[in-house]
Amino acid sequence: MDPYSAEDSWTIRGFGLALVVICLAIGFHYALNRTLTKVNDSVTGGFLVVDHVDAIVDDLDRLTLNQRAFLGTGDERFSQDVVESVMGIERHLDSLEQLKTRGPRVRSAITKLERAVAWALDSLGKSNDLNQSMGSGIAIALLDNDDSIDDAKRVAQELRKEVTDGVFARVRTERKMKAILDVLF
Repeated sequence: MDPYSAEDSWTIRGFGLALVVICLAIGFHYALNRTLTKVNDSVTGGFLVVDHVDAIVDDLDRLTLNQRAFLGTGDERFSQDVVESVMGIERHLDSLEQLKTRGPRVRSAITKLERAVAWALDSLGKSNDLNQSMGSGIAIALLDNDDSIDDAKRVAQELRKEVTDGVFARVRTERKMKAILDVLF
């Protein structure tokens, strides 16, 4: 046996092993970076959901105040503010509809919010009908005794909490992955 061929064989094996390790490291780095990108996109989507939910809650608050002011005074300025609030709520609900792909739990919570908001808006429509047929006192009493807007805000806060908890979980995952990448590379 030739002594140089044994040395060459070990050199080739070492070179091959180093090449395999480098390829594995590159593949692992690529996989972690791709996962980090997905986690980052998910966090961004979570923040979008939270922004829309917060805007819906704000619009529901404005809507309640303006509806009560409109029923009490009959001033058309308040009626315009009611319309603007409803349009804002619908716009944010449409945006949330686009984000339903975030997973089954978020999809279910958004659907629940859509139903709760529809119920609240229907109730406000009934107060307008009562205002026209029976007077503002009865319409305002309906608003005072109706919990549909509070229910819609509660459902919105539940969705916000669920999404926020998910965002924090993904941020923890992202930190762990970044730590692994920092250690390895």
